[in-house]
Amino acid sequence: MEMVFRRIEFWIEGDNQKQRKLNAQPWNREKIFKKSAKHFIFLVISFAIANTFLAYLIGSEKLFSIITEPVRQHVSGFISIWIFTILFYVVFAYVREVVCTVICPYGRLQGVLLDNQSLIVAYDVNRGEPRGKIQKQNVDETKGDCVDCGLCVQVCPTGIDIRKGTQLECVNCTACIDACDEVMLKINKPERLIGFYNQDYISQQKPFKIGAKAYGYAAVLLVVLMVFSSLIYKRSSIETTVLRASGTLYQNRGTNQTSNLYNAELINKTNKTVKFEFRAKDQHDKIEFIQAANVLPKDGSAQITFFLIRNNNQIKEYKSDAEFEVVVDGKVLSQASTSFFAQPDNQ
Repeated sequence: MEMVFRRIEFWIEGDNQKQRKLNAQPWNREKIFKKSAKHFIFLVISFAIANTFLAYLIGSEKLFSIITEPVRQHVSGFISIWIFTILFYVVFAYVREVVCTVICPYGRLQGVLLDNQSLIVAYDVNRGEPRGKIQKQNVDETKGDCVDCGLCVQVCPTGIDIRKGTQLECVNCTACIDACDEVMLKINKPERLIGFYNQDYISQQKPFKIGAKAYGYAAVLLVVLMVFSSLIYKRSSIETTVLRASGTLYQNRGTNQTSNLYNAELINKTNKTVKFEFRAKDQHDKIEFIQAANVLPKDGSAQITFFLIRNNNQIKEYKSDAEFEVVVDGKVLSQASTSFFAQPDNQ
């Protein structure tokens, strides 16, 4: 919002004061041109964001097919692109800060995380008060640096008065800081009447220092980072799931062997096609494929149906473990386990 859409708006329509004048004037050639140009660019950027978002959900290849192939083959995808485009356009062109103050839960959460040492956009009340207009003839030394110009309120996208303290609606855009600094320069006063301060500095002039809560947050973030890093490190290239076929019992194969029927699904998490071998981990077990596969398409999956055949002299209990391996280029990339049911010979 602040780094893209707001800057484009300022580039086309000018600062807040110029925008208010433009909105107030009648619909002439200048206003039609500026408003049309702004909203056209907003729509183009929203379209790009919608495509990026959809690529994240369905994959870039599927999105490329939707874009390049005839619309009648991807009606739902085409409609989805425009739904997300309109959604992002409405958010960034009209709804804007309401997302921060009403929809997004971070505004509520932020108030819980703040303490007196948290750096926030704040008004230095000790320096600014009592506020009042500048009078060149009668200089009042008791007045603070704030001249009560109201620019900090005018430029605020959520319409709050930062001089009233920290508020839920503040999105830390720092527009009030820039506006106030311009005024301070004009009246030869130090900058940062509004700036990034903590509450202890404003009330007691205590310098900023990292408190215990900040260290606690850092420790929690470090633990979360370590957990996610370990999950990424342990993430397998191929995910394998093996389940016994529902509604089936074990099958006797003569007097020496017993089999169970299984369904397996293999998911390729890489961006390249993989040739694999699916085998039993126990060398004494044999696999008889009903539906076989040895190629996994990139970002795709494969289904396998097979019998696992086990010698009766290897069966010691009614329920035992059955383990499988997926081998690619001589390396075991994935393993899966399930249960094998059979009647032991001694029963």
